[in-house]
Amino acid sequence: MNTKKTDRVTENVATYGAETLSDAQLIGILLNIKVLDRIEGILDSAGSMKHLFTAGPAELRAIGLSEAEAARLSTLPELLGRMTRSGSERPVILSAFHAIPYLKPRCTGWTEEHFGMLALNAKGELLADREISKGTATGTLITPREFYREALRFGATSALAWHNHPSGNPTPSREDCILTKRLREAGKTMEVPLADHIIIGHQANYSFREVEGWDG
Repeated sequence: MNTKKTDRVTENVATYGAETLSDAQLIGILLNIKVLDRIEGILDSAGSMKHLFTAGPAELRAIGLSEAEAARLSTLPELLGRMTRSGSERPVILSAFHAIPYLKPRCTGWTEEHFGMLALNAKGELLADREISKGTATGTLITPREFYREALRFGATSALAWHNHPSGNPTPSREDCILTKRLREAGKTMEVPLADHIIIGHQANYSFREVEGWDG
């Protein structure tokens, strides 16, 4: 068994830079795992670095990470996303055409359903991007109160709902349709209209606004 430790990795980073590290050494630093055998086993189970960083918590646990390690690994893509979104220019989301390319990358590899909200101003500029709920492989539950509480926190003039379907099929369920109707009604009452409800699938996506013709 290879019991080589990674104790000297931090010294190598300080001397030669992080670019000199192997994939296993990088993962070892991020997760504070010191036995290379275990790190290499995790990478083998994941299949690729990309899959490792896009897998959901349940999938990470299934390939051998502890709950704390899975949580730590899941924070990196979010951190990178926030850095990307923190530039001087805010993304402008006027329709599903703009929203789907913004949302799609984060959903790759997720095995659980996530539900989120994009808070938008009158120009369609993104004020806030919040994940509201995370559920199982078959669903997640939110209420209009939770959704609009987050939107109002950021002074949104409209809010876009989104969630993924881990199955890959973006066809809305009966529950999706009922929730969308409730969100639209609540948005009208609070004068923060629902801009859209988008379901992210694997090869295709679904926009309630486009399919139901909300602009018509």
